[in-house]
Amino acid sequence: MRKRTRRFVIVLIVAHLVGFGLYGVFGWRRGRVSLAEARRLVERYNKAVSEAYRRADVNLIDPVVGPNTTEGKRLTGLIGVRLDMGITLDAELVSLEVTGVAQKGGELQVRTQERWRYRDRKIGTGEQVGEESADSYELLYTFQKFNGRWLASETCFTATPQVGRKTTPWAAERKSVHGVIAPPT
Repeated sequence: MRKRTRRFVIVLIVAHLVGFGLYGVFGWRRGRVSLAEARRLVERYNKAVSEAYRRADVNLIDPVVGPNTTEGKRLTGLIGVRLDMGITLDAELVSLEVTGVAQKGGELQVRTQERWRYRDRKIGTGEQVGEESADSYELLYTFQKFNGRWLASETCFTATPQVGRKTTPWAAERKSVHGVIAPPT
């Protein structure tokens, strides 16, 4: 009887060790966000926000941006300013590389390097206004849990953006955009 018990204990220990090994190898950590999951969050955010800019409909950000967050307020202002000027933004993500993921409690930070192509378009006709721009960014996305889902609470540049176009088709005095646009620091 003791041999059976001993074998059972050994088998149980080996099974646990194999299980822990798989957790380490495949990144199966309870409650932790993997690099692939972080990338999907950023892609989902970018897709929804691009569509909101393209359609001039701030409600399209609701599934990816937390309620009453800095990010939601910033996007509402930026999309609204473009709408007031009669233009929308046609944005295409050219490349995305996740360069870092950090998770602490209910907050997730994802660092990226991204390349985008932008065109401003006139509402109604879709006619391109001004020149196309090819831009490169290093960004930090901050996500928080809202009702069990990761939603963006803030995004910011981590390096000076590399902007392709030299002029924009619209100009606004800084005070008229209600503090929603700030130069990168």
